[in-house]
Amino acid sequence: MKKKKESSEENSDQTFERSFKRLEEILNKLETEVEDYSLEEIIKNYQEGLQLLKICRTKLSEAELKIEKISTEQQN
Repeated sequence: MKKKKESSEENSDQTFERSFKRLEEILNKLETEVEDYSLEEIIKNYQEGLQLLKICRTKLSEAELKIEKISTEQQN
């Protein structure tokens, strides 16, 4: 069962990576190509960006908690 857990963690990392990459794409688009899009498209991209930001923050918080737990265990 250890392989399933590792695979699950890898998928979790990939989700963070994909979310972060897509967030970067949206930010770049809004910063450099905003004049090429309608207001509705800009709002849609903004909303998607907020959702991706939430995913990334959650994943980073989970990673931080894991690191703190590991550090605490190592000190004991």
